[in-house]
Amino acid sequence: MTSGSGACGSGGDVDARRRINEELRAYTSAEINRLIQEHLQQSVVPRPIHHRALAPRDHVIAHQRLFDDYFAEQQRFGENFFRRRFRMHQPLFMSIMNALERRYKYFRFREDASGRPGYTPIQKCTAAIRQLAHGGVADMFNEYLNIGETTARECVRYFCTGVIHIFGDRYLRKSIPEHCQALMDMHGFTTC
Repeated sequence: MTSGSGACGSGGDVDARRRINEELRAYTSAEINRLIQEHLQQSVVPRPIHHRALAPRDHVIAHQRLFDDYFAEQQRFGENFFRRRFRMHQPLFMSIMNALERRYKYFRFREDASGRPGYTPIQKCTAAIRQLAHGGVADMFNEYLNIGETTARECVRYFCTGVIHIFGDRYLRKSIPEHCQALMDMHGFTTC
């Protein structure tokens, strides 16, 4: 009788455990679903979403204006204006721009992520060279080139890095005393 009642007792324990586990699972599942639904119904964002302010810039029109002014067959401004504004002759500008465009992806024309046309190599090199030639602030050509301040700074940084890497071995060599003396003599400096 003991063994018989013991078998029935252990079967009842298993049933009780199973019932408790099922009730616990049902309660836990219901509580999890309630919390999920409550969270989904909340429209509160944990932090404000800041959208980047975009200034409408038409890169194509700006490129066409720049091209018509300085690079077209019948350019609006002549070689003298180009020389004054860029502090170099147009063929030198074009050779630097072509070398940068061939070597660096940054100076190639491409579209941005939304499919809008980006800046042309002429626009990027113009922004860099005119900043370096005139020592102005980064956004001084915003109205003419339609290039923002950040992009203009990037143009200068990539331009300088590119010119150093491409032309450094040929043109940026260390000076020797004879060259320094020749330059000083050429400009009328006297040595003590």
